[in-house]
Amino acid sequence: MKIVQILAGNEEGGLEKHVEELSNALAQKHEVHLIAHEMYRSRMDENVHFHSLDLSKGRSNPLTLWKLYRLVRRIGPQIVHAHANKAVQMAARVKPFFSKKIKCVGSLHSQKRNLASFQRCDHVIGVSHRVLSSLNGVAQSVVYNGIEIKQKSVAADGCRRKFGISPDDFVVCAIGRLEEVKNFSLLLEAVATLDVVVLLVGEGSMMRQLQKEAKQRNIEKKVVFTGQRDDVDVLLSCADVCVISSDREGFSYVMAEALLLERPVISTDVGDMRHILPHTAVVPVGDAKQLSRAIAEAKEAYPTMVQHFSASFAFAKRHFTKEAMVRGVEAVYDEVMSQ
Repeated sequence: MKIVQILAGNEEGGLEKHVEELSNALAQKHEVHLIAHEMYRSRMDENVHFHSLDLSKGRSNPLTLWKLYRLVRRIGPQIVHAHANKAVQMAARVKPFFSKKIKCVGSLHSQKRNLASFQRCDHVIGVSHRVLSSLNGVAQSVVYNGIEIKQKSVAADGCRRKFGISPDDFVVCAIGRLEEVKNFSLLLEAVATLDVVVLLVGEGSMMRQLQKEAKQRNIEKKVVFTGQRDDVDVLLSCADVCVISSDREGFSYVMAEALLLERPVISTDVGDMRHILPHTAVVPVGDAKQLSRAIAEAKEAYPTMVQHFSASFAFAKRHFTKEAMVRGVEAVYDEVMSQ
């Protein structure tokens, strides 16, 4: 199958990681062409045909749309797969000029109010049921993002010693960009009265603000700001629970990685958490009291909590691997081509 993937941004995040890994994996079996900013070329497998085109500026720019159309027409794919709102809008604008044999698939990575462009696709893939909940009139499927776990050799007790954490401490690990949407302030409020240690992993514009809040709450000694790390699996392995306090999430890579490592996750009600986690592990968005209660109950009855997560761990192994993601996307392509 000849497939064109379109990535319109020039940033770093879950979306870019997803397109990179999906394209590289599909290229082992199919002829894959990626249209994207030059900055992503070096990450692509040698089997991926990379086409440098900067789509990061105006999504309505006539010259840019013309270049996109000409490039797709020259490649002559069976499938054009556009990722996220901007790329889908651009693909939708040039789609009427394609041959009817070319099918258009759009991936919806987060909740959007304006879904008109997605309704012009032949099929839409959502990273959760929630992001698809407002989309009507178009074929759609949920395909969760997949990841590959690479276990490090560092033992959990060695990780704890590195951060000055006692073997008896109950460790909460929270990972992500230190930005407002992740609402780590909610986590700090929730743990203020609890006897726990927090590993707060990541960097961002709110770093100083969060450090200030920890000091104001007199919990700076039990909150470890690790900064950006490339050994997230090790940090999760030395924690007792992973906590997600976000206000919004399409698909949480942190949740997926924690469950694949068989670490319980407590989360606000974002994405598909209610489909994946035990109901006692999902709390209302922005509710510090309920989040605090869930963490306290996890600490009090930890072995029982881990047992309650057996179905969630099994779900992750079925749906959150790279192989499962590729199979799901291929199934959508086959369905679209059969229409």
